[in-house]
Amino acid sequence: MSEKETREKLIDKQLSRAGWFKKYIKEEVNSVKSNFKKKEYIENGPIEKKVDRFIDYLLLDESNSPVAIIEAKDYSKDPKKGRIQARTYRGDIERQIGYRIPIFLTNGEVWYYLDSHDIERKVSGVFSQEDLHRRLDLFLNEKNPSNIKINANIVDRARSVLNIKLLSEHFEKGHRKALIQMATGTGKTRVAMALVDLLVRANYVRRVLFVADRITLADQASAEGFKKFFKEPAQELHQDGFDSTKRFYSSTVQTLLNIYEKFSPGFFDLIIFDEAHRGIFEKNKLVYDYFDALKIGLTATPRESESKNTYLMFDCEIGKPTVEYEYEEAVRDGILANYRTKIIATEVLSLGIRGGELTPELEDQLRKQETSPKNLILSGPEFGRAFMDDKTNELIIREFMNSCYKSDEGLPCKTIFFCVNQKHAKKMKDVFGKMFPKLSGHVQVITSDEYRAQDEIKRFKKKNEPRIALSVGMLDTGVDIPEICNLVFVKPIYSSIRFWQMFGRGTRNINACKRYEWLPNKEKKDFLILDFAIGGYSNVIAHNLGKSKDKDTGRDVITEIFKNRVSLLDKKLNENQKRIITNKILSDVKALDENSFIVRERLSTVRKVKESFDLEKYIRELKEEIAPLMILNTGNNAEVSSFILQVERLFKYVLVEDQLKITKVRDYVKERLENILAKDNLSEIKAKKKDIILVLQEKYWEDLTFEKIELIITKLALLMKYYQKEKGTILQIDKPDSIIEIRESVNEIKKNERLIKFIEKNPLLQKIRSGKGITSKELSKLEEQLIKLNPAYTIDNVQKSLKMDFMLFLHQIIGLTKEYDPKILIEREFDKLIINSGTYNAKQIEFLQLLKKFFSDRKHIELKDFADAPLTGADPLDKFSYEEIEEIKKKCDKIKIS
Repeated sequence: MSEKETREKLIDKQLSRAGWFKKYIKEEVNSVKSNFKKKEYIENGPIEKKVDRFIDYLLLDESNSPVAIIEAKDYSKDPKKGRIQARTYRGDIERQIGYRIPIFLTNGEVWYYLDSHDIERKVSGVFSQEDLHRRLDLFLNEKNPSNIKINANIVDRARSVLNIKLLSEHFEKGHRKALIQMATGTGKTRVAMALVDLLVRANYVRRVLFVADRITLADQASAEGFKKFFKEPAQELHQDGFDSTKRFYSSTVQTLLNIYEKFSPGFFDLIIFDEAHRGIFEKNKLVYDYFDALKIGLTATPRESESKNTYLMFDCEIGKPTVEYEYEEAVRDGILANYRTKIIATEVLSLGIRGGELTPELEDQLRKQETSPKNLILSGPEFGRAFMDDKTNELIIREFMNSCYKSDEGLPCKTIFFCVNQKHAKKMKDVFGKMFPKLSGHVQVITSDEYRAQDEIKRFKKKNEPRIALSVGMLDTGVDIPEICNLVFVKPIYSSIRFWQMFGRGTRNINACKRYEWLPNKEKKDFLILDFAIGGYSNVIAHNLGKSKDKDTGRDVITEIFKNRVSLLDKKLNENQKRIITNKILSDVKALDENSFIVRERLSTVRKVKESFDLEKYIRELKEEIAPLMILNTGNNAEVSSFILQVERLFKYVLVEDQLKITKVRDYVKERLENILAKDNLSEIKAKKKDIILVLQEKYWEDLTFEKIELIITKLALLMKYYQKEKGTILQIDKPDSIIEIRESVNEIKKNERLIKFIEKNPLLQKIRSGKGITSKELSKLEEQLIKLNPAYTIDNVQKSLKMDFMLFLHQIIGLTKEYDPKILIEREFDKLIINSGTYNAKQIEFLQLLKKFFSDRKHIELKDFADAPLTGADPLDKFSYEEIEEIKKKCDKIKIS
């Protein structure tokens, strides 16, 4: 296509879809002779060579002021070739209006965007008029984020403040993506909200979207984030539907996938992806790529366990998030609770059950379930899935009751059992009731199939009863109950990400707790992990040792079907076979939505393939360019798609004459057809009964051809929506179980090596160690040095977060143990040097008593403190002259603090 055709057939239509009215689009505008300030635009007209320059498209806001230009190239050209021209046109406009407007470069297929800062990136399409106007307004009024004061009502922890500072500087440098990696409980959502607040006040962003992969997390962001800190609830897209008039939005990824193209690509200024390691690959990446916004990922997974894909998505080096706060560091800072573990191996969970080793009574128990014990072998990992052993459940419960943290009245502290499945959770509830009847009300199943399960979660969070939650999936993440002191794993967790989410349920420390009566001795020094090793697999060992490997994010079935079809084009096919496969591939390609931005970027290839009668020429394009687009083609039903995938593998097996694999697929097909044939009361199945019976006959599978395979797909695949897998019977075998090994450990928090070296060499700490003490000025200097090692080591933060006097904290890190209150010694010195050394009247002494308390707590004083609360409330300048106050301040500076 020529440039003119490209504009008419593609760009104009895309502008229309983005909501642009013709009257706000000026074409071929003379950038030299137009008066942009007065909004007088000369379109086309006579050309004065070497003088005139013409803008392909000038986009205007509702007041007819310029908001963007589009430089168009013909379909076959790289749109970036128009960059120099476009920047020249923009310069012409800027000289008149005094500010820089953004540029779009496009060939109708691919779009690039140069914003008003001249930061260039690929975008999914042109922005709406309203979005361009808003972004230009933000640009004209923006401030440096690093100069904006952080809202202390949202975050006050030193490390959170530091992380926000680093993030604000990061975005100020022009970066558009960031990864926040903070352990569960350290306040990453608060950091995100404080950053939103800062960027809004800096006029960097106005519209914000919070994306989660579960409704509870999206709702939590709205209620405990936007509503709490901005007094404005988010528009919850997953519940309230589409609305383009709000400032703040929350949504699940799944909802966003269905409606994202209702928004302009520039609609959001900032998108926060919660649990960034989950739900942003494959189909969900469409959402990520569609929007042009600042993007922030939140994750609590330790850096060594995080997938490298997460780092790449947010433009980070592998293992180097933009900001982080690791679990062990947070424990050292007194922000999170430490843990202790007990790994328990039992005979049944480790070794399983063998029929030949059972007692006659247990053999009879099996026979009553119509199972022969003779050759029965069940492995440990099949516990809860293939067999249930209530003696093992009794052992688990007994060991839990013996080991768990209990509150003062003898009840177990708040506990989560991570059970194998829902059947196992219900079974554990029954066994608990038999063993400890009085605990029955305190033990509740919280699984997705329980009626009003959310009500039970609220009770577990806010009420004394229940104390023990038997959970499958629902309490793994996103549920904040600080009082949890026991976590019990009765299932192997192979995903490192999943394990650390579950682990995070116990990490909140005493400062986050509200109901101390639920805690052991009304304290929470650490929490307990009881890990029942299944088949020799210990969660504690698996997730504490070594780095996890990246796992396949999961393949889309429709894409796999397409890839299998394309791979057959390489084979030696006869004309009939080739026709069958070609028609299938073309049907897939023709089903693609050409209006989707991801298809549009490969539209030339898609159209070439559609018009071809010889797909063998395009095998590379089909594999590399078109196969990734298949995520847009949705299947009829998961069972139907899986059936087609399995059956179409027969094409290859027939070509290579692999009889063993043909037999496996045949058995798979027969099992499914027999299953749906049992439902022949349904008219759709009844109508296909002859075809089902035909395929079930052994004769059908002799001399299998492409035509026979195609008949299975075309006639029977859609019936798979009626397929229901027969639920396997779980054998009840109550074999007595015993513990074969217990390993206990307490997590040793390693000392900070930099801190150790600092302690050894620092002269001020040595003064404290020797008992000489230091002055308040020296203490301020020491505080500055400590902050460089750890931003949390401020006097204010230590005394608030750790509820410990700063001097006692210093004694602790240098290894001194003194049983006294440093404040008492400081106050004694204050009395000697100040109160007892002068001739003060009663009102002055009354003020000095207040100053003494203030100084003993703060450890230093500045002249400006006399003008701030609480000192200013006592009117110091009414009681002392300015010179006297200066003298008092000098005496305070001489007080030795030790």
